[in-house]
Amino acid sequence: MFNLKSYFYSIKNAGLKTLLLVMASSVLTFTIALAASGDLDTTFSGDGKVTTNIGGALVNDFGRAIAIQPDGKIVAVGDHFTNWDPGGKGDFAVVRYKTNGALDPLFSGDGKLTTDFGGIDMPLDVAIQPDGKIVVAGQTWYQPIPDNWDLILSRYNSNGSLDTTFSGDGKVITDFGGGENGTFGGLTIQSDGKIVVAGYMDNGINGDFAVHRYNANGSLDTTFHGDGMVNIGFGSGRNDGASDLAIASGGKLVVVGSSCDSSYINCNFAIARFNPNGSLDTTFSADGKVTTDFGGYDDGDSIVIQLNGKIVVAGYSSVPSDSRFALARYNTNGSLDTTFSGDGKVLSNPNPGVDDWIFGLAIQPDGKLVIAGRTGNNGSRDFILARYNSNGTLDNTFSSNGWLTTDFGGDDYAWDIAIQANGRLVVIGRTNAGAGADWDFALARYLP
Repeated sequence: MFNLKSYFYSIKNAGLKTLLLVMASSVLTFTIALAASGDLDTTFSGDGKVTTNIGGALVNDFGRAIAIQPDGKIVAVGDHFTNWDPGGKGDFAVVRYKTNGALDPLFSGDGKLTTDFGGIDMPLDVAIQPDGKIVVAGQTWYQPIPDNWDLILSRYNSNGSLDTTFSGDGKVITDFGGGENGTFGGLTIQSDGKIVVAGYMDNGINGDFAVHRYNANGSLDTTFHGDGMVNIGFGSGRNDGASDLAIASGGKLVVVGSSCDSSYINCNFAIARFNPNGSLDTTFSADGKVTTDFGGYDDGDSIVIQLNGKIVVAGYSSVPSDSRFALARYNTNGSLDTTFSGDGKVLSNPNPGVDDWIFGLAIQPDGKLVIAGRTGNNGSRDFILARYNSNGTLDNTFSSNGWLTTDFGGDDYAWDIAIQANGRLVVIGRTNAGAGADWDFALARYLP
């Protein structure tokens, strides 16, 4: 028997369910619409930002480099020092965070550790081995001798303890003599487990690019140029230093940095490509070396290699009244790639009249390039990020105009960037926004 009342309530309930579904869908759509590419990721520490004080008041902690473990945990390294003056003290600082931004107590008990090499110790880069061990590269200065830097490495087990299978105590100091011998950053792990570090060395007259290669046990690899180290220059009287490196097809090493005149006024991007044995690769620009002039003090700081083998270098170009983002893309033979912004070079100036310096570069799976650095004048700088399409144009789907800034409340610097498996962007740097006005690690995470 047909029941009009039951029919009425069934229609009403169906309508209510439909209304609730529409409302839920609308809320979800609205929430997704609010979460735009480049927004701070609020699942990371609640507001997308984390600061970490490692050593208490009056100790400065500079975040320098970052790496993502396969499980998504974040490893950050940087300086932990009191001052640069004679008698000052500095150590390696290594911090591991959970994916939500909290310190990981499974790492050294509280997520933080420091390592002392005996001088003012500066870690500049970090890499994760396939077995989960953490390798950190940097340099140390033995005071009060001027210009007495040595290259140093440390390796840690996944729990934060020093790995004693690495040079007996987990630490390596490399001194080739002749003065400075260090690194500004540039560390990679080869597929055979060998460790490669880019840097610089004093050749007795000026500075050269230097590349060091170590066996998995921490000893220098003598199959690399005979003694484990190769140094090359970009011309008589020029001061050259490498800042980053990457492994290209066939195990070739591509090293990037800057080449400057004796006054350090005229500097250019500088790139060298080496064969696996340490010799220069003459299929790269005929002599293995390339320089690129942007018209100012040009410093190449970071490198990525695309899946098609093309090489992208990011840094900055400074003139007396301004500093701009600088990017260049090269074909595999070393020539500038004219499909990238017409001439292979890009200069961007989001904030004219202030310092826009880029130190970090990462490439997304879709080929878009993300850079990170600092913007602003002394005392009031902020993190800055920008994203570029594969043709070199700014990506306007990233924070509406292709770039964004993040303020931690102090003088803020971004130094490195990494991309998690879910595409989220993690940036490491430093801020002095804390109560003691000393510097702390600063991390931010952004939606892709």
